[in-house]
Amino acid sequence: MDTENLRSFLEVATQGSFTVAASRLNLAQSTVSARIRGLEEQLGRKLFVRDSDGVSLTPAGRQFLPHASTITRTWEQSRQDIAVPDGYEALLRLTAPAYLWDSITSPWIGWMRQRRPNVALRLEGSFPDLAIDQMAEGLLDICILYLPKPHPGIVYETLAVDQVVLVQHTQQEQPWTENYILMDWGLEFRVEHDRAFAGTVKPAISAGLVFIGLQHVLSQKAAAYLPLSAVSTHIERGELRRVEGAPVFQRPLYLAYPSNPASSDVLEVALAGLRALARDWSDVQGFAEGDRGFSMADG
Repeated sequence: MDTENLRSFLEVATQGSFTVAASRLNLAQSTVSARIRGLEEQLGRKLFVRDSDGVSLTPAGRQFLPHASTITRTWEQSRQDIAVPDGYEALLRLTAPAYLWDSITSPWIGWMRQRRPNVALRLEGSFPDLAIDQMAEGLLDICILYLPKPHPGIVYETLAVDQVVLVQHTQQEQPWTENYILMDWGLEFRVEHDRAFAGTVKPAISAGLVFIGLQHVLSQKAAAYLPLSAVSTHIERGELRRVEGAPVFQRPLYLAYPSNPASSDVLEVALAGLRALARDWSDVQGFAEGDRGFSMADG
């Protein structure tokens, strides 16, 4: 069974439209339709029915949906597992916020090349929830994130504590409250934020990724609560300034990894490097050092 046919099936099922699915897959609609017909011929069942709202799954399609998802995930995991480049003994995969590249990720690459030159590295970027799902499926080895998602078999530890500060563009002429993007730092932050500003801030825009929030502030001359480590360079350049008198929030930065890794020796070396670099980063930035050993391994 062609996994590309399965991917097309999953996309059509998700979008409820052959046209939208084809656009997302960067394929012609006729190609997607042909793949679905081929899949239906293999299974001997109709998988979709067309109606006024688009397309929907038949009973057979609904039954096949979880199997198609499992098959594609298994195939992707198998492909990743054997994707170790020639000349290397193992592959280690990490995802981390983009703004940590200069301070942690790039130095960590040097750490690993020096201590484990026979290990190939793959750097990923994704939403935290997706990253944890990938880790649970064996497609990712280490994740650095702000909001931990409890999951059996995954350990979390506090890597560092970051300061989240209110900044605004230096060319923002109106009060910062008039052009403000709310960053989603989790329920605890929202409660603290609402308590601090008592309903005086009513943002029309919110975001869950630091990169998106920072780019919005820079391009739209806006304001937002962002990690000091992500905005310090822009403050030094005179592009952003901190809002005087605004409260500062402390946000833990977590390290996530499998509790039973395939290669524990390689993982321990990688984790040791990240911990050491995070300590140096915290000392330079003046942040509090994280506590070791916070675990959600049992969900």
